Order: sequence, then C-alpha cells, then structure tokens
Amino acid sequence: MNRRKTLAALFALTAMPGWLRAEGARRPKIGYLVLESIREAPSRERQAFLDGLHSFGLVAGKSLDIVYRSAENEPEFLRPMCEELLRENVDVLATVGALPTLACLQTTGTVPIVFLAAGDPIGIGAAESLARPGRNATGVSYILSELAGKRIEFLRLAVPAARRVAFVWDLTNREAQIEAEVAQAAAVKLGIRTDPVPVDSQSSLHAGLERIARARPDAIYMSFAAGVIARNRTTIAEFGLRHRLPVVSGWTFMTEAGGLLSYSPDIQAMFRRSAYYVDRIIKGAKPGELPIEQATKIELVVNLATARRLGITLPPDILLHADRVIE
Repeated sequence: MNRRKTLAALFALTAMPGWLRAEGARRPKIGYLVLESIREAPSRERQAFLDGLHSFGLVAGKSLDIVYRSAENEPEFLRPMCEELLRENVDVLATVGALPTLACLQTTGTVPIVFLAAGDPIGIGAAESLARPGRNATGVSYILSELAGKRIEFLRLAVPAARRVAFVWDLTNREAQIEAEVAQAAAVKLGIRTDPVPVDSQSSLHAGLERIARARPDAIYMSFAAGVIARNRTTIAEFGLRHRLPVVSGWTFMTEAGGLLSYSPDIQAMFRRSAYYVDRIIKGAKPGELPIEQATKIELVVNLATARRLGITLPPDILLHADRVIE
C-alpha cells in the first residue's frame, strides 16, 4: 500500500480535497478508480476524460477536484480503494472497467457512479437496462456481443483456413467471461472448433500460452477486458509472431505490437463522452435515470507487416474495411 500512498502524493495538485471556493461554495469532487497502475502523466484515455470535463467548464484543481485511486492490478484492493474515496466525500465515482464499477456498486448504493467504458453493464449487473439503468450507476458502453461476433467474422475472412482457435480470457473479469462465451458461440456457428484457455494470473497466462504452443491451433482470440491480458499485450503479440499464430483481439495496442487485427471501440471517445454524465450528475441528475450510451465509433486495425511475417495474404475485403493498416 506504500506505493499507493506515493501515487496519491503525486496527484496532490489535482487530487486535493474539495476546499471551499473564495465565494464559499464547495467544489464538486470526483473519485477516479482504476484497476491498473496510474501515473502522474495522464494516459490518452484519462486525458480524453479530462478534456471532456473541460468542455463543460469543469477543470481539475479550479472548478472541481479529482481524487485518484488505483488497486495496482490487485482486484481485492478495489473495494478498500472505493471506501477510501467515499471517506473523501466524493460527489461522483468515475470507474474504468467492470471490476472497479462492481466494486463501487458493492460498496455504495447511493453515491453516483459513472463508468467510463463498460462492455456489458446489464450482463455484469451494473444496470437494469440501457434506457433506464435503475441503479446508482450509468455511463458509456461498447456493444460487447456484437463486437465479439464481428471479430470472429474478420478472423474467418483473414484466415479462411482456420479450423481451431484458442480463446483466452481473464477469469477474474465478468465482462471477459461474457465476451468469451459470445465469441466462442459465433465461432461454432462458423464451424470453428474452440479451445478455451481461461487465465487468472500472470503464471496461468504463461502456462496457457505454453499449452497453446503445444496444441498448435490456427489462431488465437484474446478477450477485450482489463487485467492480465491487457498488461501482457506485447508478450502476447510477440508470442503469436514467434509461433506463427495470428492474434485477433479488441486491443488496438496489441495489433500495434504485432497482433494480426483488432476490432474495437474508440475508448478515448468513450472517456470523453463520459464527462457528460459527470456534468449532468453534478447538476442534479440521477444516474439511474440517465440512459446508457453505446460507443458509436468502432475501428478495424490490421497489421499488414504481421500478415507478411505469418505468410498470410489478406483478402481485399479486409483491407477495404480497415480503418487503419499498419505497414
């Protein structure tokens, strides 16, 4: 926990308590909770969220305060971190991903929660419906079931000879489990045999990759969820290249590192749009009455250099559909 205290100190300027303004009004305060490590310099996604807040006149350290907390990739610390944020008397909890969102929902039923990117808020129990969430959480979601099925379609187009695919997902993340189920069902409909490889830690991921290397499937599908898979994106991409196995995922950065293709929502746009919910809630709206929005921009990224290294000739349909081709 010492590392977390150090990180908290790094954010002293933007994460200070919500002291009173000169005119006596208390500044709104946001509690920002993530599973992964958080650094002083904002990631592209967090910067998009800050930019979105700025567009509503909400500037960290000036017109609102932000308290940051990270579980440092240890899910069991998410609830204690949320409890810390609640002790800071935050007005809104901003959560990144399913695990922080669920941890906050388990911790409070009253403080508003805005999830900045969630794959299946209904499936994980964070909302009753998209139109009327019902609980104390709302935000922006990507269309998990549709995206998973579409990735399988792109995999079939890119590697038409694929008959058996390894599906890797993080057991600790409910969203990843849902995605894996949808993706495997889509694969079965196309006559593709599925090889499930659930993982829940660094060691189990390495063991799973070793198993894949021995089994020699035709391709690998990596789930789109925060956790051990996202942290090992470069390792996974390099594994695929080394063993001549195309990697398909929802992670653009995995394709940039050497995966074959990815089909994913524009996460930065989702983070930016989430600021709208924070603004509405600060102005008095109830999260349970704010409809959940779905991502509108989805990107297909193809790594042509990887295709060449793997001896794969990508069909024109894939290249025509691609929003970006990595040479």
